[in-house]
Amino acid sequence: MGKQRLDDFLEFIEKKHGEENWVTVYKQIRESDDSEDGAFYCALVSEQMTDRAMTNTSWDLMLGSGGPGFVTTFENGAEKNTYYTESNPGFRPLVLYRDFHGRKDNYLEILEEFRLLHNLYLDVKTGIYYDFDESGDEVEVIKLTREEVKIRRSYLRSFMNATQMHLLLYFELTRHFRSSQTISDNVQSDNVCATRYSGKSYVKGYTSFVRVLGKKLIRCGPMDRCGIWPFERKKCFADFIIGGDVDEPLTFTCDPEKLANYFGANPEAPHYLTPVFFKKEVMQKYYGSSDYEISDGHLSRRGAWGLRFDNNAPNHISVFLGDLGQDLPQKEQLYWKSYNLFPDDRKISRTNFERSFLGNFFDSENPEHTFKHTFVRLQGEWTGKFGWPLFLPLTERDEHFLFSIRSMLTDEQSEFDAQILAVAKVTIDSVNVKALREYMPDESGESKSIVLLERLFSKLKIADSDQVAAFLRGIQSVRSTGVAHRKGTEYEKVISKLSIDDGNYQAEFDLILTKFASLFDLLLKAIELRSEPSAAA
Repeated sequence: MGKQRLDDFLEFIEKKHGEENWVTVYKQIRESDDSEDGAFYCALVSEQMTDRAMTNTSWDLMLGSGGPGFVTTFENGAEKNTYYTESNPGFRPLVLYRDFHGRKDNYLEILEEFRLLHNLYLDVKTGIYYDFDESGDEVEVIKLTREEVKIRRSYLRSFMNATQMHLLLYFELTRHFRSSQTISDNVQSDNVCATRYSGKSYVKGYTSFVRVLGKKLIRCGPMDRCGIWPFERKKCFADFIIGGDVDEPLTFTCDPEKLANYFGANPEAPHYLTPVFFKKEVMQKYYGSSDYEISDGHLSRRGAWGLRFDNNAPNHISVFLGDLGQDLPQKEQLYWKSYNLFPDDRKISRTNFERSFLGNFFDSENPEHTFKHTFVRLQGEWTGKFGWPLFLPLTERDEHFLFSIRSMLTDEQSEFDAQILAVAKVTIDSVNVKALREYMPDESGESKSIVLLERLFSKLKIADSDQVAAFLRGIQSVRSTGVAHRKGTEYEKVISKLSIDDGNYQAEFDLILTKFASLFDLLLKAIELRSEPSAAA
């Protein structure tokens, strides 16, 4: 038998429709030349109604139908009205067509139960519904426009498995021809029921049409395959290097249930507290996004996960093997694995040892943590003492500068430039010039931030205040000659004057952070010795 009109469409229905990663559950079809028109729609169907639904090609639910309402019946001649949440028992609309009869624009909704079960977030600007995976990454689940609705197949099947309802994918396509067409047949299989017929075209310029009308059945799977609690998918665990060498690495899973512990579990396995080492560059991803929070010994992603780790050693990051499995989602484990180092002679930091094994309170050794801790403390105590902050709070769009200050992860010039800019923004650029001018009357009224700080150091009797001011001017010069502008001979002179080794930016920037922290400490001690608060605004 030769090819028939709309065979291509029927082949798509049988082989692909409902099997793609994105399933079309609603669509209005209309070609610009009016050669085609039609629609896709869908409904959820109970097991009891499935066989009956597949005996005919008509749609069981039409657009706008299937909602709550009353049904009137008669029993023994008496009228009885019963309220139903679904007016077509056994059938549920997944896409709701809201019609206000011209008073307001029509629009589409997704079944509330579907949205709530998957806890979806709607971006009203794009019409996209999102879920968040275990790593906290956005997952597009529904794409909704006025003309089309697509749902990610895995989420659709999950809902079907959870509710134990099958899916009917309705379709109707009419194709118009300029020549006369005559056809009439039916398609009936386990999962497709359709009819095809022809007639006189109702579109100007065309002679005849061929139409296909029908439905395709997608059956749900077992409830325990829905992937929703208590049927979550089993977590997978990565292997990490814990010993050996390049030619023979020793690896072991981070699955906590397969590790030894202090209670006698898995005595032949590595201990839960086996340190695993990583390149410092593993942190670039997290410093590069405000979605993550990094503090002394802890990394977290807002609303998703948190990890205890050791970020106090100067040349590496370390995490206990069991914590990698306990705290990190699988996707994050694979990311960390790509930065895994051989232990060699590496050790956890003294800070981590004191805290984790001796149970002691112990200050961080990392200049980044010292800088941030003393800066925040100075801001709070200075404001409490004088009634105004020494450094103006950053605006919302500049807050990332304080967050991004860190011990450098590489020796790259670009990272050094970015860190100098961040430190300058948080400190020198944020000096409360107005308040300092009022606190220390300035006849000219034009003194800039570093000049005012130098006068403040003198007033507070800060030791070696001239050297401190020179340090600040040096940082400002590095920023102005090499970060804010093109680098040239002036930049080279400033780097040389400050004795900055451009072959070891990591150590040099740690020293800069340490000097700033020492300055903050000096200011804290100085104001602790002052008993009277200032009357300045």
